[in-house]
Amino acid sequence: MSPQNLTNVYNQNPTLQGQYTLQQYLDLFGGGSTPLPATIQPVPTPNVPATGIINQNINQYQGGGGGNNPYMPNSNVNTNYKPDYDFRQFSEYGMNPSTMDVKQMDMNQNYFNAPTPSATQQFLSKAINFVPGIGTVKRGAEFLGNALKGMMPINERAILENELRGSGVFTDDIGRIAIGPGGKYNTPEGIMAGYNANQMTDKTFDKRTGNIGKSLQEKTSLTEQQINDIVNEIATTGKYSGTLTDEELGVKNLFSNLVNVNMSKFNFKNQKKKSQDIRNFREAKRIQDELAAAAAAKSKAKALAAIKRQGRADYNPNIHGPNNYGRGSDGRQSFDSGQGFGVNSTTGGPVSNRTGRGRTDYRYGGRASYFNGGIVSLRRR
Repeated sequence: MSPQNLTNVYNQNPTLQGQYTLQQYLDLFGGGSTPLPATIQPVPTPNVPATGIINQNINQYQGGGGGNNPYMPNSNVNTNYKPDYDFRQFSEYGMNPSTMDVKQMDMNQNYFNAPTPSATQQFLSKAINFVPGIGTVKRGAEFLGNALKGMMPINERAILENELRGSGVFTDDIGRIAIGPGGKYNTPEGIMAGYNANQMTDKTFDKRTGNIGKSLQEKTSLTEQQINDIVNEIATTGKYSGTLTDEELGVKNLFSNLVNVNMSKFNFKNQKKKSQDIRNFREAKRIQDELAAAAAAKSKAKALAAIKRQGRADYNPNIHGPNNYGRGSDGRQSFDSGQGFGVNSTTGGPVSNRTGRGRTDYRYGGRASYFNGGIVSLRRR
């Protein structure tokens, strides 16, 4: 990008102006040694994406959707984290906790169980049912919500954004990472501001790390191996244990950018994995609920429908067992029998390999155990 375009980007972004002088910003991109006046006024130009280490989407998101600047502290960002208490129980003690495990959870009520509504909250919840018109609408909405609960797909984006909030990373109303109240850009929580959290991958972070690393090699005595060692340490521990600073290296925010981008990557990968685990758990719980309802109604048809859902689902260790035995020729996911072989989800016959097909089916496989919930049986409190 030309010095003029870089200057336009700088002049349009208060965050950059607060962190760099114009010349320092240009130097990050090899913008030449001839200082440019810091008072150059913006010239209308096409929306050209900025390339470099600050933020590759900086023009794209400037004043973008949602009416908020994701690079500036924003009091309107959602900071409300809602723990999944059922998942906490499952992740700590598994599907079938022992009596001792249950006692342990009872001793840590605040962590494993949602807070009990206050007397006022309970009164208001009941009182609204008696307000003319409102009570009927409320009960109708609750009925509809319960009816749709088992039919609607699980909202994976909402799970991810919630878990990011729990780690101090906030998103705006259109899913971009944004700086919350009192936050700062050059921090592990704010350094990826402007990126859509649901679309981020390892490559999103690695591209920025590559650009920063190249600039550090050009402007400091750091070697590629030293930079890689720092990146690898953070990838393993989530922390940088060294003592190097921007000031010591003679750069403005460049080294701290490297550290913060990779600390952000470490946190993001953990929250992404946790989100997927929660999604898998909820899908398993939904099927378990269907099986329990079928048993209560003594409905073989409903039970078979829940079993069919198990087979249609993508491999989920909470549903199909710890080993993935693949899909059969019918396209349905096989189950891990727990005895060193899989179980075909259609015929109930054994599967000896990871293709889902395996040996010739037995007339009576291990399938019956899944009729009663099998691997997806979860503790209900």
